[in-house]
Amino acid sequence: MKEIEITSIDCLISQIRQLKEKYGKQPIWFRGHRDSKWSLIPSIQRGEIQKRESFITNDFYIYVNQIKQNAPNKLNYAAWMSLMQHYGLPTRILDWSSSPLVACYFALENSMEDNTNACIWVLIPRKLNAQEGFGDCVYPIDAHTVQEMLESAFKSNSNVGSEFADKIIACRSVTKDLRMYSQQSGFTVHNSKKKLEDICNQDTLFKFVIPCKYKKEIFENVNILGISTRFIYPDMDHITKDIIDKYC
Repeated sequence: MKEIEITSIDCLISQIRQLKEKYGKQPIWFRGHRDSKWSLIPSIQRGEIQKRESFITNDFYIYVNQIKQNAPNKLNYAAWMSLMQHYGLPTRILDWSSSPLVACYFALENSMEDNTNACIWVLIPRKLNAQEGFGDCVYPIDAHTVQEMLESAFKSNSNVGSEFADKIIACRSVTKDLRMYSQQSGFTVHNSKKKLEDICNQDTLFKFVIPCKYKKEIFENVNILGISTRFIYPDMDHITKDIIDKYC
């Protein structure tokens, strides 16, 4: 897998321009990691928690239905999984963004004190889907194919068809949510324990490494370009945080 060192915002833009020239109108997705050594593994697959996935999803369904008006339909696995991801529960989903600056923000937001290199993963989602046998397109998360892949997260006795088993698929959110819209969200749904970096070729997945000594300057420039806390999290709590950071 190709690794490219990013030492400035100009360097990042230059690399993305090259990708745009190579892939044309194909979508390009980005994901920030505060530690460049972290793998592309969804949270539910870290440790022993995966054995309790159906307990987590069903408890969430039960409790949310008791307090939320107009909760999603029981069989709308995509809507429930999106809610779980949004509120921080472990899921089989990884978040991506169409914006490299959003990914850069997430890579650097909480890493200033870390003596580690950060990174931005770069994915060509249509190539991933074609490679996995889903065709050269990016599905909405509520598409039948993705729903089939999500069913086993809610039903421990679910028999996922062979065409969906041990697969990873790229899809887009359809949830009416300002945060997801602002972050230009995309997802990969992991029905496989394989690491994404182990199954993608050098034409599908890349890694932009941000050396530790450049993190502070790059993060300041990301903020200058308007990617601040209130942009990433457009709610009153984070507007307040942004104002405090600016003036206090």
